[in-house]
Amino acid sequence: MSQAAALRIRLRQKPILVAPGIYDAFSAWRAEQAGFEAVFVSGSSLAAMHLGRPDIGLLTVSETADIVARIADRVSIPLFVDADQGFGNSYTVARSVRLLERAGASAIQIEDQQEVKPADAPLSRPLIPQQVMVDKIRSARDALTDDQTIISARSDAMSTEGLERALERAQAYMDAGADMIFVESLTTRGEMKRLTDSFAGRVPLLHNLLRPDDEITSATEVEALGYSVALFPGVAVGAVGTALADSFAQLKQDSALPKAKALVDPVGAKDFLIKRSEP
Repeated sequence: MSQAAALRIRLRQKPILVAPGIYDAFSAWRAEQAGFEAVFVSGSSLAAMHLGRPDIGLLTVSETADIVARIADRVSIPLFVDADQGFGNSYTVARSVRLLERAGASAIQIEDQQEVKPADAPLSRPLIPQQVMVDKIRSARDALTDDQTIISARSDAMSTEGLERALERAQAYMDAGADMIFVESLTTRGEMKRLTDSFAGRVPLLHNLLRPDDEITSATEVEALGYSVALFPGVAVGAVGTALADSFAQLKQDSALPKAKALVDPVGAKDFLIKRSEP
């Protein structure tokens, strides 16, 4: 059974699947060691940790696939992969899906934002027409080698068109073949319940836990509303960013090794080599 097929089964089970955002093989391995059953290869985290830049469409699909392949080579848990807008039109989406699936993605997320943002507002979320996104989803499904690989459709319509249009788009995306629905920017319990009332039991639903000011901030609460997946995309990159800032500030001040015990061997080289040498 492929990891994608196993993931489909897991999405129908309880408790809710919690997936932290990661950005490389090391962070994915640490998540697996902590007991997580899946991880989310976050586009914003990749941009931050591999380019030192904001998430404004700078990473290419080839770069993303290379990172995914290295992650898949290190861990044995399913990978949710953020494919942004599919890296282009519906033809490009087909190639992107093939590359990411071959690299090791079990679930591929495609969003309905425009590929090219206004130069004066690169963090804005203008949308492509609904039918264009529908075509992308169909193209993604047709491109799959393993029909168990999950295509997750993300809509950012809540921010620009409102909840009703977001729900309409979600329905159209499900009808087009999306295996999972993710409506971003639902910040209240009531908004989230509108989505689950419409879709729970029909298709797995994913929720993004990123903003501490949202009404719902725990996977337990998300599960109670009927969601299947709780994503925590920013935890790893936030923790690493804070740790680096603190450590470098202390080193600049003291120019000495920290008193607290640090991990000299953070990847467990001894255990890895022992396992490699076993018959």
